[in-house]
Amino acid sequence: MKKLGKGDKLDKYRSHLVDGGELKDEELEMLAKYRKAHALLCLGFGRNQVLATLEKEFELSQPQLYAIVRESIALYGSIEEVDKKGQRVISHENYKLLSNLARKNGDIGAAIRAQENADKLLGLFEAEKTVLDPKAFLIPVPMDFSTDPAVLREQETTEDTDFEDVSDVE
Repeated sequence: MKKLGKGDKLDKYRSHLVDGGELKDEELEMLAKYRKAHALLCLGFGRNQVLATLEKEFELSQPQLYAIVRESIALYGSIEEVDKKGQRVISHENYKLLSNLARKNGDIGAAIRAQENADKLLGLFEAEKTVLDPKAFLIPVPMDFSTDPAVLREQETTEDTDFEDVSDVE
């Protein structure tokens, strides 16, 4: 794994997990604590339950326990986010299945409702987000003012241009 810029303290653990990099004995012990915290989170334990379990097993201070849980999430990813996205996909697939079954049974109304629910889960009915921020137009723009008469006269002069009337007059 190539390092870009200054890394953080979890890079050695990432290198070990991804590339099989070597770890010292105390680093392996810390990795075991990260794995334990991650495993408890995967089992559905709340953060307070994870902290209490780790405290009993490793006899660490509260700041160390919080750091282990926080760094475990940074190392392995947030279970809540992954779980939420996974549940969304499962629900979407179930609604699609129900829609197909209802259509097969001739219940078009139920098929439409199930399809709409599936589409809502994917966010197909949400309005597109605008790229422009309206608040950006409220920022005052610096303007240069001049009381010099020469500048004012220069701005007053306009050029006369000839133009051709192209309106259809027949």
